[in-house]
Amino acid sequence: MYLTVYRLGVLLMLGGCTVYVPMQGAAPEIRAKGEAEVAGSWSLTNRVDASATYSPLRHLLVRAATSAKGGRPNLSDSNYLQNNQYELGIGTYWPLGEHWLVGGLASFGQAHSQARYVDDGGVKLFSGVQAIEHQFDAIYAKYTGEVYVSYQPSEVVSLGFSYRLVQLRLTDVTDGGVPVAAGPILRSEPMFFVRFRPALKEGVIQFQAAVGGSGAFAYQAQLAAGQDDPARQFTLSRSYVSVGLAFYPHLLWRLK
Repeated sequence: MYLTVYRLGVLLMLGGCTVYVPMQGAAPEIRAKGEAEVAGSWSLTNRVDASATYSPLRHLLVRAATSAKGGRPNLSDSNYLQNNQYELGIGTYWPLGEHWLVGGLASFGQAHSQARYVDDGGVKLFSGVQAIEHQFDAIYAKYTGEVYVSYQPSEVVSLGFSYRLVQLRLTDVTDGGVPVAAGPILRSEPMFFVRFRPALKEGVIQFQAAVGGSGAFAYQAQLAAGQDDPARQFTLSRSYVSVGLAFYPHLLWRLK
């Protein structure tokens, strides 16, 4: 756990453009058959996520999620990033008493990114080094496994942790019109979150704040050792801080 917290702290210091954009962890607050969660969030990196999760049977989850970052790119700009993606998943949940909830999800998704930037998209610290320009048009598939746990010490607040493993498959990726070839890339994505339940109709609406990160495993980062290798751009570490809302329609139905 200490290493995970340390790694997440390092990720928070990293920023800039990237072809791969992580989606926020799911960790739905569903504890019984017939419950549903509709959630939306906005991250400080200007990414918007939306999802819907439902339990049609006891201990069974079905989920759909989408994410968008940036608007329609202006191809004449020297720097831009536009990303759209989706996930479809199935999973399970297990309440452990009144306060604890654990669960897991397996998802498939696809993303489309268009990006242009120099080097890794960050601030160039040294002059005299030749800049490397990237112009990506990337379609890639994602296979995701997630586990999560949440703890509710009171009726007002809950907190938790989720961990996702994401495998990327670069199905149709070009950099400056040149195809980019690479084997599957495995990324690690921890997230910590806190949820608040104001006294609004028995918690039908909840507020959430989350901090998370994404990075390739060390051996994956070595797949593209040189900065001029465009496959390296799919192994860079990134982080996010987000705020959002979750709506629980089943609670509204119970109040009627």
